[in-house]
Amino acid sequence: MKINVVTGGGTGIGKAVAAMLPKDEQVIITGRRMDKLNKAVEELNAAGCKASAMTCDVSKREDVRKLAEHAASLGEIDKVIHCAGISGSMGKRETIIRINALGTVHVNQEFYKVMNGGCIVDVASDSGYMLPGLMLPGKRTYRLAISDEEAFVQKMVRKAKLGKEETSSQIAYMISKNFVRWYAGCCAYKYMVTKKIRVLSVSPGFVKTPMTDAEQGEATDTMLSYTGWKRGAEPEELAYVITALADERARYLIGADILCDGGAVTNGYGMMTATKRYDESSLKENW
Repeated sequence: MKINVVTGGGTGIGKAVAAMLPKDEQVIITGRRMDKLNKAVEELNAAGCKASAMTCDVSKREDVRKLAEHAASLGEIDKVIHCAGISGSMGKRETIIRINALGTVHVNQEFYKVMNGGCIVDVASDSGYMLPGLMLPGKRTYRLAISDEEAFVQKMVRKAKLGKEETSSQIAYMISKNFVRWYAGCCAYKYMVTKKIRVLSVSPGFVKTPMTDAEQGEATDTMLSYTGWKRGAEPEELAYVITALADERARYLIGADILCDGGAVTNGYGMMTATKRYDESSLKENW
């Protein structure tokens, strides 16, 4: 039987992805709270899925290793959708870097060991596109994630230090998601040529989930003014994109990042426009 794994599968995008994966394949959802996972499993199975749950803190390599080995013991791992992460309002700089950035390293590396073929999709964020280049760590820092995890974390944390802790946490989030996109791209060629595993990333914009409930406000409204729909995405809209990418019929797509943010970044939203709503009067009838 084919086995699919969705980290962060208890709520939001992850839960929507689990519900949209093939019903004849088993799906394991993970998170840090078993009570939340059990509720999600009950709902998924009631909808016709073959779901089970396992706790996993992706910032801890041993947790991820146990998850990968458990999944491999059940059958052939086909899809790993890595949705686990926290926002810039949910933790301090180091916590954000360890979960979002280092967690991606752990997931990709540990599942690489037990997969033969299949697909890994890492969920990044459009926030990873928004910082000016000078505010981003260089590739030398990013590469430390492979050779020296603790040095990587500390350099990333220092780079995110800007003003108050709240501001620094948001910068840490942006940096961490820029790293996710970079790291997925780095894995793509090696994983394909050595084990025929496709690696991709997806960068969502604002998605209406329990995690983002605390982030509703003027800043969010400003960001959404740059989207074509003038609203945030539903989790199911992202789940459709992610499951389509992971489908074997999309097998020629490797190493790409899919920016799925309603057009906000393309339309000019970023660090420099974060306090200025989009001015539609600038639109012209003809281009």
